[in-house]
Amino acid sequence: MERVNEIVNIEGNQFQQVLMNVSSGDKLIGCSALSAAFINGIQAFGMDETHTVPLLMPVLKLSYSEIVSEAKIKILKAINNAGGIVESLDHLEQISGYGKPLLSYHVQGARDSKGLADLGLVEVEKRDRGKISAKLTTLGKLLVSGNALARP
Repeated sequence: MERVNEIVNIEGNQFQQVLMNVSSGDKLIGCSALSAAFINGIQAFGMDETHTVPLLMPVLKLSYSEIVSEAKIKILKAINNAGGIVESLDHLEQISGYGKPLLSYHVQGARDSKGLADLGLVEVEKRDRGKISAKLTTLGKLLVSGNALARP
């Protein structure tokens, strides 16, 4: 996923459209390629069972920037700017501008809302005295570095 994102960011502006064939390779590679296309907004296609007719895969109409709130995006960017990991909510409070209760809500979630950890965007590690650290996952890094979080 990271490599696809890197290629699209470097080479994508040279072409009118980027297409990805997700039918070559084994099922795991095809599934990974489809996920990478989905996350990066690339038009994916496969071949029918006769291998003669290309089949276009649907492109997600709802972007991650619509699923992940503006506050969560700012928190992800703050973690990214800190090197991809923060050792405590105190540190994250200093670099993000949000208070600890709000950070805890956005990072760990609540009954009615998924946090960044629940969304697979950060890994949370519980430490001594109730402190937690938060580290960006590969998906979190992709969302921060890619075009998926670009707001109009």
